[in-house]
Amino acid sequence: MNAVQEQVKELVKVELAAANEKFPPFHSAHEGWAVIMEELDELKTEVNMADASLTEAWEHIKSNNPLAKNEVNWARSYAINAACEAIQVAAMCRKFMEMGKQNG
Repeated sequence: MNAVQEQVKELVKVELAAANEKFPPFHSAHEGWAVIMEELDELKTEVNMADASLTEAWEHIKSNNPLAKNEVNWARSYAINAACEAIQVAAMCRKFMEMGKQNG
């Protein structure tokens, strides 16, 4: 994980900058929390989909079914999506933290 941690931090900054260009600062802590939770829900969905694909892959592996590779490939795609969603969660957390600087 440490191999890409600094790059991920940079991606969070890029995501935050893009979000700030499209959307105003959060109007309240309630709004910020809701946005963070929406992004977290999307992250959980992607993780759950990866988990389901890997569970299905394991069933294929146990029966020597070559479809295991398809499921693992789906899991890879879901994991990439999850990584993007995690970056969005981190960016919205940063935006939330910056809200206090703007308001206080």
